[in-house]
Amino acid sequence: MTTFSDRAAPSVPQVDPKSPRPRYAALDVGTNSIRLLVVEARPDGRLEPLLRLGESCRLGEGLDARGVISGDAENRAARTLVRFVRRARSMGPRAMRVAATHALRSASNGLEVAGRLSRAIGAPLEILSAEEEARYVYEAARAALGSERLPEPCLVMDIGGGSVELVRGNEGQVEAWQSLDVGCVRLTERFLGSDPPVDGDLGRLREHVDDGLDPHPELYPLLAGGAGVGGTLTALAALDLRLERYEASRVEGHRLSRGAIDEWGARLATLSTPEREALAAVGTGRADIIVAGCVVVSAVLARSGLADIVVSTQGLRYAIARRLAAADPASEAFA
Repeated sequence: MTTFSDRAAPSVPQVDPKSPRPRYAALDVGTNSIRLLVVEARPDGRLEPLLRLGESCRLGEGLDARGVISGDAENRAARTLVRFVRRARSMGPRAMRVAATHALRSASNGLEVAGRLSRAIGAPLEILSAEEEARYVYEAARAALGSERLPEPCLVMDIGGGSVELVRGNEGQVEAWQSLDVGCVRLTERFLGSDPPVDGDLGRLREHVDDGLDPHPELYPLLAGGAGVGGTLTALAALDLRLERYEASRVEGHRLSRGAIDEWGARLATLSTPEREALAAVGTGRADIIVAGCVVVSAVLARSGLADIVVSTQGLRYAIARRLAAADPASEAFA
């Protein structure tokens, strides 16, 4: 990982006097969205979420075509990060970690942008390697779902804006992983120029995704279970549940069949972006890229042989928060 910090935040900020229990803050700076999680260590060892925020600032807008983070995208990300970090610090975390993924990892100016964002928030900003990201996603899904809902060998997928992480895990160990450049923002910008998309564009998109999956058969043999994280999958779960508003507690652990994924993908592809935005489970920031995400999910499940996949709302930021707690001696009293 790469860390940028001209002026690192104190390792132990002022603790919120309302609670003596240790708190930890994790921020995930993705290609499409920035997400914040603040948790508190409970006496039974659980990490209780106190605050979860997410905002689509589209840091990777135009990255596929130009190879750089644009000034507008950087400014949107900076505003969101400053606001989220301020909110996190107000809750008195003992430690905070800010981690970026594909957009800053792949952009030719990613290092420079990361440095400026780090200075803006006054804290280190790390760029995770593709392998770190994949391992963290597996850790998060396994901890969230347990062996009953996620039997192993398993396949965990994280459908992001810039890349898709696929991880084969067994008995707590990563057996194989891949990070593929078939994220929703990247694919939408490259292939889906019409709204709604036309059949020819969808066909070319599917062919491109299939080509990306072809070289990686080692991920799929004899899988016992599968899990998925990321906005595409949580939105599909909310649609499948017919939720009138998004509820993370109901989405967590929902089982999506291959048939349901294919049906929703086909239906969403017939709608325009404003029509998708009107669906409470999709909303803005996701509506224009969810069709591409559905194509990826369907293609991965078809390769895997799995009949369904379990959805988790607990992605990268949860693994980061757990690692912060595990590294803090003060949390031992609550383990």
